[in-house]
Amino acid sequence: MIETAHTARMQQAFDCAHKERAQILAKLVSWLFGKRDVPLGQSVLTEPSRCA
Repeated sequence: MIETAHTARMQQAFDCAHKERAQILAKLVSWLFGKRDVPLGQSVLTEPSRCA
């Protein structure tokens, strides 16, 4: 987004809003594509474990 600040206070507000948007976007991407640790049950496994 292109924003033109006419005062230092407006520039500070734009910078703060930009940081907040970036944090929210990062959390959203992390939630969407992040690793989810979900243990598998025995009925889900397709073949027996070779480690046991």
